Amino acid sequence: MNKSQPLISVVLTTYNRYELFIQAYDSILNQTYVNLDIIIVDDFSNENEYSFFENYIVDSRTRYIRHSQNFGLAKARNTGIKSSNGLFICFCDDDDIWLPNKITSQLEAYKKSPA
Repeated sequence: MNKSQPLISVVLTTYNRYELFIQAYDSILNQTYVNLDIIIVDDFSNENEYSFFENYIVDSRTRYIRHSQNFGLAKARNTGIKSSNGLFICFCDDDDIWLPNKITSQLEAYKKSPA
């Protein structure tokens, strides 16, 4: 593990908000911090656009997990946690848009913290 650039898992949960979800995913891909493990958990969305999403994935850091039924946000996050490989885990909901330096800023704040 590279201590200065540890692997950070990002769990992106989504359910039936494809257009917002794509914006959230793009904001993760545009992070200045690049050592990411991106886990998308689709909580059994029924919008047709989701069926094409796997063709949209062009980033090798991304994994897509689709639930077999709708379990709710807590279970979707737990699925992401169980699938993560990072030293840290960030949660992104499908209606979130991150600024490009979000993860970098949070990691810097963590490193400066006496805790």
